[in-house]
Amino acid sequence: MTVVKAILLTLLFIFIFSLFQLGFGFLFFETDLIPQYLQTHFGITILISFIISYLLLFKFFWKTNLNIKNTLSFKNYNFKIVIYLIVLVLGFQLLNKPLWDLERIWNYFMYSENTTDYNAFNGFNLIYLYRLLAILIVSPVFEELFFRKFLLQKLVEKNNEKVAIIVSSLCFAIIHIETPLNLFPTFIFGIISSLIYIKTKKVGYVILLHFLYNLFDQMLYVSNVNYDNWLLSLNFNLSYWVLFLAGIVITYFGTKKILAVPQ
Repeated sequence: MTVVKAILLTLLFIFIFSLFQLGFGFLFFETDLIPQYLQTHFGITILISFIISYLLLFKFFWKTNLNIKNTLSFKNYNFKIVIYLIVLVLGFQLLNKPLWDLERIWNYFMYSENTTDYNAFNGFNLIYLYRLLAILIVSPVFEELFFRKFLLQKLVEKNNEKVAIIVSSLCFAIIHIETPLNLFPTFIFGIISSLIYIKTKKVGYVILLHFLYNLFDQMLYVSNVNYDNWLLSLNFNLSYWVLFLAGIVITYFGTKKILAVPQ
């Protein structure tokens, strides 16, 4: 697969997903659904749009027969790698924090402003259930299948391995463009996920990494642990940046250990 085709396929996914979202929006508008219903159940349309969009791309562009049962099987997986995946998740949490806080860091050093406006958990409901399904099931499975097992693998066949990793990771970041501050964290995640997939040849590892990362993030959110606010209370002092450097070291350590495990 060429670099241009990989980028076009990513843009095609965004286009198809947007079309489905517009279609659902028009349907809701025409049926005069009450605002409370829209607010509660709009999340299910996002789930459906994501799944259908990925399945369409798999159907028309993934020529190889995808054996879901074997692909998602976790038999004969190395437990050591699973442990290091957990280490990676911890490293990502510390490493990504300043990347999410770029705007706050800028405002603090330029205007001496530091806001703590993270949303608090409001309890379990259908809205949050849809969000959990998207974050813990749909995203890890479909995104890793598409960007690692399909896109990355096809890119490696016709391009230098480093180029393939960078391009597939860039495409992975592009689909998160609705949250611009997430672009660089997702790019880093894509790079490491790609390295793990190329080394292990098992997409289950990167699906598990994706799942664990999102799960840990949601556990912090649900437990109302003021982790983010506590970090912001450090006012970007030395301790804040030491934690960031610790995240880099932990992430590097976890990645290196995984890539060193014999296959």
